[in-house]
Amino acid sequence: MALAAVVPLLVAAADYKIGAPPLRLLPSLTQAGEQKVMPGNIVAMSVLGRPDAAIIVEPVRLDQAGEQRAFARGMVLAAASVPGLPGDPQRVFCEEGKEGSIGKQMTGQMLFGLVGALRPTKLDTRYCLIDADGDSFFDHAFLVGAKGKGKLPYAIPKAEYGLIEGLPLGGDSMVKLRYAGSGGEKGSVSFDLEASGFGRMRPLPGARHTLSTVKLPAHEIIEGAVITLLAYDAKSGEATVIMNRDFAPGHIVLPEFAQ
Repeated sequence: MALAAVVPLLVAAADYKIGAPPLRLLPSLTQAGEQKVMPGNIVAMSVLGRPDAAIIVEPVRLDQAGEQRAFARGMVLAAASVPGLPGDPQRVFCEEGKEGSIGKQMTGQMLFGLVGALRPTKLDTRYCLIDADGDSFFDHAFLVGAKGKGKLPYAIPKAEYGLIEGLPLGGDSMVKLRYAGSGGEKGSVSFDLEASGFGRMRPLPGARHTLSTVKLPAHEIIEGAVITLLAYDAKSGEATVIMNRDFAPGHIVLPEFAQ
């Protein structure tokens, strides 16, 4: 999304929380062109890679809600997912979790005496840098754990970074799109998104996607991939499909792979 389109969206206050880092969908193994498939057949497949990282090229200095940070050239930030972030930017990179600053912990001790000394103010504030338009320049930032207006994403001077793309996880770690057939539902067919990590199936929310067979061709976007249902034989269950746009390049979030 272009920066001009992103800025107006950054207005609603929200308690943003950093989720599991998105895994990279590496170049796919999907068959090109039309495919005739029966229920149970795989129509698209991509290898899962480790989370991306960003290496700072132009130093970045941030000061929001009294929290100062300096990101020097050569520092590496890990990719993160932040549900609810306006514009749903694909490139979000966050620093490691930090306890509250020493100054704020001392403030807590002075305010609450012995209790404050035993239970100092514990703040987990983390800066996240955003590349809203995917041009390899950070253009926004926000502070997770801040209060009030301090937690809103805000524009920063553009700062270049380098993208370190994830390497394959290995051990049969893949994402697959499987044709499930009608499933007993008249006038539609389903496709199931599956993920396996190190040879074991992993749960995916909203894995089933349904396409109507009433009017063909029918289209569906699934994790960034675009599939078109060209023809369907209700008697045999055979479908003719084509992947207009494949999984790769792209990202997918699997909470179980967070570490």
